[in-house]
Amino acid sequence: MKLKVGDTVRFLNESGEGIIRKFVSAVKASVEIAPGMEIELPVKELVPVPPISLKDIKVSSYTKASHTQPKAVSHKKSKPHAKDEMVVDLHIEKLVEDHYGLTNSEKLDIQTYHFSRKLELAIHGHFTKIVFIHGVGNGVLRQAIRDLLKTYEGLEYSDGAYSKFGAGATEVRIVSRNKSRGSL
Repeated sequence: MKLKVGDTVRFLNESGEGIIRKFVSAVKASVEIAPGMEIELPVKELVPVPPISLKDIKVSSYTKASHTQPKAVSHKKSKPHAKDEMVVDLHIEKLVEDHYGLTNSEKLDIQTYHFSRKLELAIHGHFTKIVFIHGVGNGVLRQAIRDLLKTYEGLEYSDGAYSKFGAGATEVRIVSRNKSRGSL
């Protein structure tokens, strides 16, 4: 299937999806991963998501006459709580294969987007702690992460354990499972 502008695609080497907004070259496309946030990716790393047609969805009609005795309710085990820590490396070379053509701003956008996704996953996945490895550098990513963390309630953060991660990590403890202040 040939890709075209407007197609929804998934990423071969990363979780998530986006919409192709333009082709930068014959081998690179600009993909919108969030409103107003586009990244350039090699076309060979994009997998088309086929559209779902309503005629593909099977609908069964429910009537009281067709309904028999309710089946026994099976009690599923809930998710285990208080999992161990999650560690996420935010170095750009760990997030995208071909990062050499990206500007610093594009790299930061990708890193903060990945940070937000993994933080939400940890909050909803019942983790108690997540460590983000951002490196030392000049502190731009570290500051961006901490600015984003300030928008959440129920989180505490500090420098990561130096003995385990060196000087370039931020440890986040999930105290309560509220959403970000910005989404309330």
